[in-house]
Parts: sequence; C-alpha cells; structure tokens
Amino acid sequence: MSNKPSVTRRTLIFGVLCGLFAGMMLPRGLKDETEQLNSLSLRSLDEANRQLIENYQAPLDKSALTEAALQGMVGMLDDHSQVLSKRAYAQLVTSARGAFAGVGVRVGLRHKQFSVQRILPNSPAASADIQIGDVIIKIDGRDVIGWPLSRLIEHLRGTSGTNVHLELSRVVNKDMPRQSKNVSVVLERQELEAVYFRARLLENRIVYAEAEQCYDTLDQDIKGALRAQAKLRANKPIEGLVLDLRGNPGGTLTCAIKTVDLFIDSGTIVRTQSHRGTKSYQASSATPYLSLPLAILVDGGTASAAEIIAGALQDHGRATVVGSQTFAKGSVQTLLSPLANGSALKITTAFYLTPKGRTFSETGLLPDIEVSSLDENAVIGAALQAIVDTEMISIPSSVE
Repeated sequence: MSNKPSVTRRTLIFGVLCGLFAGMMLPRGLKDETEQLNSLSLRSLDEANRQLIENYQAPLDKSALTEAALQGMVGMLDDHSQVLSKRAYAQLVTSARGAFAGVGVRVGLRHKQFSVQRILPNSPAASADIQIGDVIIKIDGRDVIGWPLSRLIEHLRGTSGTNVHLELSRVVNKDMPRQSKNVSVVLERQELEAVYFRARLLENRIVYAEAEQCYDTLDQDIKGALRAQAKLRANKPIEGLVLDLRGNPGGTLTCAIKTVDLFIDSGTIVRTQSHRGTKSYQASSATPYLSLPLAILVDGGTASAAEIIAGALQDHGRATVVGSQTFAKGSVQTLLSPLANGSALKITTAFYLTPKGRTFSETGLLPDIEVSSLDENAVIGAALQAIVDTEMISIPSSVE
C-alpha cells in the first residue's frame, strides 16, 4: 500500500505530459489538415481545367477558364465584390486620381437599364447626339443587358483617340402609348481631367462646390477653389461652403478621410469593422477650415465614401446635412494586388461606422434638413439658409 500513492503520482505526471504533448501537436495537426485541404483544392481546379480542355467537344481557352473560375469564386460573395480585368484595374487606378480617357457621360442603372444621367461639358458626348435619359442598349455591337455597371464603364473608357460605338434608346413620346427610337453615335475617347469637381461663388461670399466622385485629391481641389474664389474677391474671406455630394457614388477611403480632415482637428473620422476587429481613422490637428460654416447636400445617390464624409461631419456637429436620405452603401471594398494574369480582386473587407458608431449599410443617413424638392434653387437655397442661420448649425459635440 505504501507504493500506491507513488504509482498514482507517476501516472498523473505521465498523463499531464501526454496532455501537454498532444496539445503541442494539435495546432500542427490542424495546420497539416488545412494545408492538405488547400492542396486538394488547387489540384482539383488544375485537374478540372485539364479535363475540360482535353474532353470538351470544342476547343477551350485556358485563360478564359481561369477567368471563369475567378468570377465563380467572387460570385459567391456579396454584390459589391468583383473581379476586375487588367484593363478595368488600370482604369480604376487612373480614375482614383481624378483623370481618365472617356466620352463624358455619367451613367446610372435604373430599372435594370443604363441611362445617361449627366453629360460633361466640353466632352465628346457634349458635341454628339446624346441626351439626358437616353438608355444605352449596345456598346460596339454588344448587348449590355445584364452587365454590371463596372463592365459598362470599363467599355466606355479606354485609350485616348480610340472610338466607341453606342446604340441608344430615346423616348420621343412620354404619353401613352410610350414611343421610343434608337439612336446610333460614334464617339472618340479623350482625356478628361478634373471632370468630377466644379466650383462657383454664390451670394454672400459662399462657395458652392460639386463633387461627383470621391477621388484622392478632392481635398486639394476644395482648398484650391476656396483660395481662388477669395482671390477673385480681393482676398476677402469666404463666408461659407456648400459641398454638393448628391449623386456621388463614392470612391476612395483616402478621399473621405482627407476631405473630413479639412474641417475637424481631432477625434474619429470613420471606423471600419470586420471579423478581424475594428480600425479607427483619426483627424489631424492641421485643419485649415475649422470654423468655416459648412452645409452638405445629399440624396439617394450619395453613397459609400461620400456617406462617410457626410456622416462624419454630421456626427461632429461640424456641418448641416441638407437633402434626402442617402443610398446606404456602408461596406468597404478593398482593391487587392493584381494577380499573375493582370486581373485584380475588389472585394468587401469590412463595414463603415460613423464616429458615433452609426452604420449606414441598411438605412443610409438622414439629413438634418430634409428637402425633397427637385427644384435646384430650393435645394441650394436651403443650404444657404443653413449656413446663414447659425442656429441651424449644431454645436460641435465631443466625438472620440
């Protein structure tokens, strides 16, 4: 009996050592299993590729199969994730800088149709037979029904000096029965610079600036417009800014952060939240327009990075948001490094939160002053009133 405790103790020590050894081996086992699954997946793709090429009744292109596989994988994700071709990737990088070669039309998807929403002045489209409301039905002879908007934009843009052939459907009789006709135009692409931004002076030395997209140098264009208008008025100080983000589909996160940073000197600009955690982007102290009265115009076309700008300045009580409910695109799309074939993945990686923790993925942002009128003078007039009447501008709140 004197030996029993000793045996039990030895057994216990042995059991603990075995448990520790098993615990040390478990991650390795899981790692080996993961590597095996990855290897099987890659082998399966390669075998399927080979079998299709060897056995299908018609010749197949291996690169086309690879592209189809990429599209299938990303197709399992959300609607905002996509595979960009080499050409589309280059165009996206260029447009993020605020310049590209195109025809000068802004196109939106309405009722599953691509309609012309705006024609840029001094562009190829401005001198062609194209009208607001025209529906694009074919590009270079290809039917565009069912295309994603990104693919349509990819085909409208291209190398400067090249041509693109558009077939449009135009309503000629809005009464019943509805009548339309087809219009065919050939446009020559040209370099379009500073097409996303315009500014002018309104009454009482208030500047109106319209941004149609969030590109990396938008903050510099806003600063330049404010300086230019002050210089034209014998360097008299600007009394306010109306920043029009209506119809702005968004753009880069860099643009949103730098634009908000013009108007606040501390606190959170935006947070991103994913399964990997939360990341915050903070304002810097070098803020040139800390006290400049500010109103922001929004509508149902204000999305993504444009919603970040409006939401951040609204949360900080730094601007009065005027207009109607925004689009509600609160997801983060990240452009990943190009793949070996030149294409690139642009996938959803997180969701945005305003400084006060609001998400706008489902409901969008509500304005401080709702103006649903389609009368441009009424909308801008409400923004001017918000700037002039200081009681309409919220007292800045502490947002960390």
